[in-house]
Amino acid sequence: MILHKLLNTIIQKASWKKSVLFSVLFVVLYAIINRSGMGVAGLLKITGGANILDFEFGYSSEKAYTLLTALGAEGRSFYLTKILPLDFPFPFAYMLFYVGWIALFIKRVPAVKEWNEYLLLIPVLTFLFDWAENISIIAMLNHYPTLTSWVVFLASIFGMLKMILTIGSISIMIVLLAVSIFNSFQPKQIPNP
Repeated sequence: MILHKLLNTIIQKASWKKSVLFSVLFVVLYAIINRSGMGVAGLLKITGGANILDFEFGYSSEKAYTLLTALGAEGRSFYLTKILPLDFPFPFAYMLFYVGWIALFIKRVPAVKEWNEYLLLIPVLTFLFDWAENISIIAMLNHYPTLTSWVVFLASIFGMLKMILTIGSISIMIVLLAVSIFNSFQPKQIPNP
C-alpha cells in the first residue's frame, strides 16, 4: 500500500519541467562518463582500446580476467579511481530520466490497468543492479589478479539484468510515448448534457 501511494505520488508530481531537467542531468553525466578524458574515452587512450566490464553482456571468470588484464595496471587504476566513482551518480541520473518520462507519459495516458504505476520500478531496479554490478567490479579490481568466481558471477548477472531492464525502460518509454501521441490525435468525446 505504501509503495502504491509513493508511485502514484511520483506520477501526480511528474511534469515536463522535471523530465527535461532530468534529461539534461542524464546527458551531462553520460557525456562525462563516456566521452570525456575522465571517463571511458580517457581509459581507451590509456589502454589502446581495451574497454570496461560494464559493456559486456555476461562473462566468465576467464573472460573477466582477460578483460582486466588487457587494461593493464594503469587502466585498472583509472577504471577504479576515475570511471567507477562516476558510475555511481550516472545510474541515479538515468533512473531519474526514465522515471520522470515514464511517470509523465503514464499521467498523460488514461490508465488501462491499475498496475501501470509499477512500471516505474523497472528503472529503479536497473539503477540498483547497476550499483550492485559496480560494487562487484570494485571488489574484482581490488583483488586483481585473484578473482573470486562468485563475485565475477554476481557482477555478470547484475550487469545482464541492468542491460535487460535498460532495454525494458526504453521500450516502456517508447510505447507510452506512442500511445500518448496516438491519443492526442483522437477526437475528444463531448459528454451528453
